[in-house]
Amino acid sequence: MRGAVALQVLLFCLSGTWAQGERGGVRENDITEQGHSEGEESRESDAEQLTTQPDIWTELKELRDMVVEQRVELRNMGARVTASESQVDELQKENSVLETRLSASKSQVKELKGEVDELQKEMVNHRVELSVTMTELQFHKNEVEELERANAALQARVTTSESQVDELKRENTAQAAELSVMGTRVTASEREVEELKGEVEGLKKENKDRPKVAFSAGLTNSGKVGPFNTETQLIYTKVFTNIGKAYSPVTGVFTAPVRGIYYFRFSAMDVRTSAYMGVSLFKNKQREILSNQYNSHGGHQYVSNAVTLELEEGDLIYMHLPSGYGLYEDSNKRCTFSGFLLFPM
Repeated sequence: MRGAVALQVLLFCLSGTWAQGERGGVRENDITEQGHSEGEESRESDAEQLTTQPDIWTELKELRDMVVEQRVELRNMGARVTASESQVDELQKENSVLETRLSASKSQVKELKGEVDELQKEMVNHRVELSVTMTELQFHKNEVEELERANAALQARVTTSESQVDELKRENTAQAAELSVMGTRVTASEREVEELKGEVEGLKKENKDRPKVAFSAGLTNSGKVGPFNTETQLIYTKVFTNIGKAYSPVTGVFTAPVRGIYYFRFSAMDVRTSAYMGVSLFKNKQREILSNQYNSHGGHQYVSNAVTLELEEGDLIYMHLPSGYGLYEDSNKRCTFSGFLLFPM
């Protein structure tokens, strides 16, 4: 507002100056038309005014332009003030609405505060009631605990009695089971005795009827045996046992006296260096086993093996020395051939 008043004062002053300038111009024209009616001093004064008038008009024009600009700015400022006043009115309206809502909220808060006070009073009453109830519950809880302890003691006694009864029952059951097992064992033992008696009688009869076959023999006392250019049958002449006479020390052949399962075993030894040694077991012209070694270091080199065979009556079992192989045998009987009947078929 102060700026607007100062601007109006400035415009008033400028308007007065503009009016004086215009009046001065009229006088100057009048003096010119009268034809220099005044004296020399007046002409000099007029000449000075004519000399200074262009500067005053220029300044007045600039001041007028400034006034125009200030008026435009004032109009713009007025428009802004109007807009601001509108915004202020809007804000005042919104403030009025907010005040109304705030008043309503205060009323609601007041009502809620009253309700809260009532609830607090009720809570106090409930707390008192709850305290009384808790006291009663604690009293009843103590009573229940006493009853539970008494009940636990009774249950312990009952459990002990039941345990004793169960233990007695288990003992009786165990004794009955043991008696039953013992009876079963006695019965089984009696049956086993009877079965054993039968087996013994059967074995006695079987042993009485079954042929007894077993033999064992050493090779020779001649020392080195072989090597030969062809495969050669070995004859074990040093007989240790020949029950049943199934082995022939003349031919070196074992002949099965009955159909059955037989067990055979043999061993061999050599002392020559850089030489092969070993033996083969034949059944009816068919090699069943070959056991051999290469003696690269000299000294005693051994081989041995065993086999169980099913033979028919009359099958032949004998030993061969492979071609190019050698053995060594003396009185120590390191080269042997043995066999016996396991059971007839």
